[in-house]
Amino acid sequence: MKKILLLSTGGTISQVHTEDGISVSNENSTKGKDFINILENTRKNLNIDKLDSKTILNKDSSNIIQEDWKLIIHSIVEEYDNFDAFIVTHGTNTLGYTCAATSFALTNLGKPVIFTGSQVPYGIPGSDALINLENTLKVITEHEELVGVFAILGSKIITGTRVKKKTEYEYDAFTSFGRIPSIGTIGNTIVIHKMALEHHLSFLGNRARTKNELIVQNNFDNNIISLTEFPGLQSKFIKTLADSGIKGFIMRGTGSGDLNIVREKEDYDNLNDAFAYLKANKIPIIATTQAPQGVASMNINEPGQLATKKLNVIPAWDMSIEAITTKLSWLIAQNKSYDEIRELMLTPLKGEISTSNLNLY
Repeated sequence: MKKILLLSTGGTISQVHTEDGISVSNENSTKGKDFINILENTRKNLNIDKLDSKTILNKDSSNIIQEDWKLIIHSIVEEYDNFDAFIVTHGTNTLGYTCAATSFALTNLGKPVIFTGSQVPYGIPGSDALINLENTLKVITEHEELVGVFAILGSKIITGTRVKKKTEYEYDAFTSFGRIPSIGTIGNTIVIHKMALEHHLSFLGNRARTKNELIVQNNFDNNIISLTEFPGLQSKFIKTLADSGIKGFIMRGTGSGDLNIVREKEDYDNLNDAFAYLKANKIPIIATTQAPQGVASMNINEPGQLATKKLNVIPAWDMSIEAITTKLSWLIAQNKSYDEIRELMLTPLKGEISTSNLNLY
C-alpha cells in the first residue's frame, strides 16, 4: 500500500485554452485536486492507500526560476516522512532543468520523485495528461526498484539529469540525452532497462529512508551565463560580462566543443584574450557543442585542445545544457573554489556524464 503526494506547479497540464487557442495559466487552478479526483479509480485499482495533492506553483514553465526549484525541492523534503513517493506535475519547456536541479540538490534520495506533464492541457480533447499520470502511478506501484528523480512522459522513463525535450509538437516529446538510454519504456507493458537503471542507482549513495537522513543542498546561484559562439563573436563582450559579476560561463561551441582559440597571435579578434582574462580571474568556462548529437570532448581539433590545455576550458562531454546549467549554478552556490568546480564539473555526480567519456580525458 502506497502513500503518494502530487505536487502541482502549473504548466500545460494545468492550463486552459483561450478563444484564440493559446494555452495560458489558470489563476484559479485547482488542478492538483482535480487530478486526484480523476485518478480515484486508478488509485483503487493499483491498491494505493493514499493519493494527496498540493498546489505549490501555478506557472508556465518558461517562467520557472531558481527560487521555484528551491520551493519544489523544499516541498518534497518537508513531506518526505509522510509519503512513499512524489509526483510533480510541471510544464514541459523547462522540465529538464528542474529535474536536473532536483537530482543534484537531493543527493541520496531513497524514494521516487517523478516529474510528469502533458503536451495538451487536461480537459482538452486529445490531452495526454491522464495517460501520463496513470503511467506514473503504475510505475510507482509496480516497480519499487525505481528510486531517485525521473521524468515520465509519453513512452519514456528518463533519469533526472538526462531529460531532454526533443519536439514541441509530438506527444512522445522527450528523450534521454546523450549515450545513456532511458530507464524504461512504457507500452502495453512497462519494460525496465536493467543496465540503465543500475547506472542511475549507482549515484544515489546511502538512500535516505527518513527526512533526517536526507542530504539536501538546495541552493543555486544565477550569476552565470550561457552563450552560443558564432563566427566573429567579440571578446570584449565576454570581458564586460565578467566585469558585471558573472561567476561562470557556458559556451556552446562548434563541432566537438571547439572555440575560436588560436596558437599564435592573429590580426583578428579571437577569444584568446577573453578566456585568458576569465582564467586569470578564476571564472570557470564550460564548453559544450551546438551539434544536437555531439559530444564536447575538445580533444579532436587544435582549437579545442588549446582551449582546455592553455586556458582551462572545461569540456562538457555528453552533459545536456540542462545538466550543465543547473550543476554549475549549484556548485557556485556551495562556494566551491575554481579548482573544485573544474574537478566536479568533470565528475559524474548523478549520471550526467558518461564515465566512458571521462576515460578519454
